[in-house]
Amino acid sequence: MESTLHSRSDQRFYYTLSSYLQEALEEERKAISREIHDELGQMLTTIKIHLSLLPEEIRTDVTAALQRTDEIMKQVDLAIRTVKNIITKLRPGLLDDLGLIAAIEWQASEFQRQTGIVCDVTVPPIEIQLPQDLATAIFRILQEALTNVSRHACATRVAIAFNISNDTYTLRVKDNGRGITEEEIKHPRSFGLIGIRERAQQWGGTFSIIGYPNKGTEVLITIPRYEMNV
Repeated sequence: MESTLHSRSDQRFYYTLSSYLQEALEEERKAISREIHDELGQMLTTIKIHLSLLPEEIRTDVTAALQRTDEIMKQVDLAIRTVKNIITKLRPGLLDDLGLIAAIEWQASEFQRQTGIVCDVTVPPIEIQLPQDLATAIFRILQEALTNVSRHACATRVAIAFNISNDTYTLRVKDNGRGITEEEIKHPRSFGLIGIRERAQQWGGTFSIIGYPNKGTEVLITIPRYEMNV
């Protein structure tokens, strides 16, 4: 009987987790869709209007035509940057091209620009080589931790530290916000925290989170380097 109850409880949990992940995916899709519609769509409409007026100006006013051509080029450049930003949000090219450290610095800069929360970043002075899947896992953990800061922490500053020792990778994210409570940590719908824990555990790592009332929250991820040959 007890085994059956645990089984049903586990089924409910994974169903709820699956629903949460699906909702998060849909929200991300909506955000990207809005960006394509509101920004990129508007730019393309503007370019189309300029192009429709250009033939007549070429025939009647060369100076105006040149000015309009210059404006079209500016709009095209802006559209290209917007497309690159959308692609970067889906998967930062820095992670593949320049590595994890560059991606961490980029993410901190983007987070500060978008939220106004000041980011202090401490990383090794040179890029490191590590398995691509592991680099992606660490990067996604950082993103989730920063998402929690922006949504819940009421913070004005966050410190990000990625360190490497002989046997471990360590990622620490600490904010100066209100401090997460034990109830929030243990809440069964704290799926962001569950996702962080599961990503760390996939690599044999550990996850801890501590809330300091009115002083902030600290997230600590430690992943062993054993047998990675990096």
